[in-house]
Amino acid sequence: MPFATPLALLGLVFVPAVVAMYLLRLRRTETIVPSTLLWQRLAADVEANAPWQRLRRSLLFLVQLLLVAIVAFLAARPFVERPAGLARDLVLIVDTSASMAATDVQPDRLGAAKQAAIEALKDLPSGGKVSVIEAGRTARIVATGTSDLGRVRQAIESIRPTVSRGDLGDALALAQQLAIQSGDAEVLVATDAALAVPPTTKVDAPIRVLRVGDAKGSRNQAIVALAVRTSPTLTRSVFISVANLDLESATRRVEVWSDDRLLETRTIVVDAQARADVIIDDVPSDASILDVRLVAGDAADTSARPDLLAIDDRAWAVIPPVRQRNILVVGAGDPYLETALSYLPNSRLFGLKPDEYPAGAVRKDGTAWDLIIFEGTVPATLPATPILAIAPPKSSGLGEVVGMLTNPGIATLGTDEPILRYVDLSTTHIATAQQLTLPAWARTVIPGPKGAPLLYSGVRAGMPTAVLAFEPRQSDLPLQVAFPILLANLTGELLGGSAAPTTALKPGDPVVLTLPAGASGLHVVAPDGRAVDLMPGAAGGPSVTYTQTDQLGIYVATPIVAPGASGSPGATTRPSPSATNASAGSGIVSPSGGIGEGLDPSAAIRFAVDLFDVDESAIAPGPNRVLEDLGKARTVAGASAAPVASGAPAAADPAAGRPNARDELWIPIVLLVLVGLCVEWSLYHRDAVLRAWRGLTGRLRRGDRSAS
Repeated sequence: MPFATPLALLGLVFVPAVVAMYLLRLRRTETIVPSTLLWQRLAADVEANAPWQRLRRSLLFLVQLLLVAIVAFLAARPFVERPAGLARDLVLIVDTSASMAATDVQPDRLGAAKQAAIEALKDLPSGGKVSVIEAGRTARIVATGTSDLGRVRQAIESIRPTVSRGDLGDALALAQQLAIQSGDAEVLVATDAALAVPPTTKVDAPIRVLRVGDAKGSRNQAIVALAVRTSPTLTRSVFISVANLDLESATRRVEVWSDDRLLETRTIVVDAQARADVIIDDVPSDASILDVRLVAGDAADTSARPDLLAIDDRAWAVIPPVRQRNILVVGAGDPYLETALSYLPNSRLFGLKPDEYPAGAVRKDGTAWDLIIFEGTVPATLPATPILAIAPPKSSGLGEVVGMLTNPGIATLGTDEPILRYVDLSTTHIATAQQLTLPAWARTVIPGPKGAPLLYSGVRAGMPTAVLAFEPRQSDLPLQVAFPILLANLTGELLGGSAAPTTALKPGDPVVLTLPAGASGLHVVAPDGRAVDLMPGAAGGPSVTYTQTDQLGIYVATPIVAPGASGSPGATTRPSPSATNASAGSGIVSPSGGIGEGLDPSAAIRFAVDLFDVDESAIAPGPNRVLEDLGKARTVAGASAAPVASGAPAAADPAAGRPNARDELWIPIVLLVLVGLCVEWSLYHRDAVLRAWRGLTGRLRRGDRSAS
């Protein structure tokens, strides 16, 4: 029998030590007694001169010798060999996508996958190396090329589930890079094969799939859409879409909560492989966060088929506060601009000719304008309100005009600019634009030729301000989808309404958060309470990027106020309309409605992260072949090699020289040791054991006689 650590057999030297203990004569203390009649046997030992004594029959002695031998064999780690079922270099991929949280197997699919992976390691050849990859939204290596199976098991147990869509293609690409470094490699994938994104990455190594999950485990209903809509009358409605991914119809109950109070509940019946939509009107005006839950249709009905995936049974939405915002446009009138502005929700649009400003800019209701847009004109005195200037004709506090640009091109755009979110300017052409010099208070949003900005934005004298160098009608931008999106993002920043995303994020997606005026950073708290402080990459940067959106729920970002910063500009520097000397303005009121009022710089910014992924919620396990076909054919040890061209060397069989797998026998040896210890204890205390046995049997007999 081979041993993994044969030097441990030196422990057998303790066998003679045990024998010597029984051969040595006992040294007793001399004591005067009245008579030796009862001590004759002991006296014979005392009178003997030899220090050794003859061994006597003792079962306890034999048990102790056996225990010493068994412990020595245990330390030597005996094993038996058998043909290895895995390659010498194993790349283990553990799927951690959202579907792996399904509970059709215990404790869940991810737990079963980790257990199956640990069991599969028994087929690893002696001295084989293992790399472990966690495959979630992106791939992550948790162990690299180690032969320490204890470390591998620890790495596997450390893998935690995620709530995002999985991408095994990324993990297979990483496995390919690890496999090409070895001549005998194999990829082992522990997954449910419910692939939201079927991978296409080829791997130059065999792929084996450890599929987990019940083949009939498709019982899942999910919230796949949640939206809040505001009507022109400022009433709000909630739209909820529930998908049934099961093969049978299901009855579920939709509960809408806000601030720990139940607003509405609806019971719905969803057909198999279909959707059901729920619309709830008249959401209370004080509701700021919606928590939608999908629960059992009838909790008392134990025969109902349970939902196997819980993470897609809940969704959140942030409701911005509602207030009408007043926007004044001063200019000759641009139909493209007015049309795009009319689609801004919760905004009323007013217009003035340049010669009517500032006389007609004072509002009769005593309130100030939320935004003033100067189109092709600049007033002599700039108002203390947020300003958007379009093609300013002359230099002013908004910027210096140094010339005219003809057919200016758009330079490389920044990827983290919040105003350009979802804006594609790759096909935009501009006829003419003002050549401006970037002021110190602004940042470039759309760069132009030779460093001349085509759009810049910043905070001027405590007021959000932006300057567009060209008129929209002097370009083809109004004919593109990007125009209303750009205008919505730009006015949102000027009005303070774009600090947080207006729609839910996908798990793992980064989010760009605009810093409110006077804030040096943001303190972001995740749903589990984990907090992080974010500062802009450059001093005075307009935004920060948060990437740790790996949990579902509501995230709260609190502005970090810079030392010495003042409060809200809108509360301290904006004068009342009565301070100006003009009559009330008038114009065309937009019939559209809906977003929130400007943000207080000290107010918290909230955004939601939801799954909303029908493909990931379809949890029925898929076939193994989808993944196995991406690898090369398995090589069986002893099989003949494929024929090659005449004169070409035959490819080496990687399985031919593969070491055998080892099965250590320590478990039965430990059981033998435990049995031996119990026997030894029983022999040493045999008198007490016999007395206890007699007492127990006696009580049982007396109990039988009394019963009869």
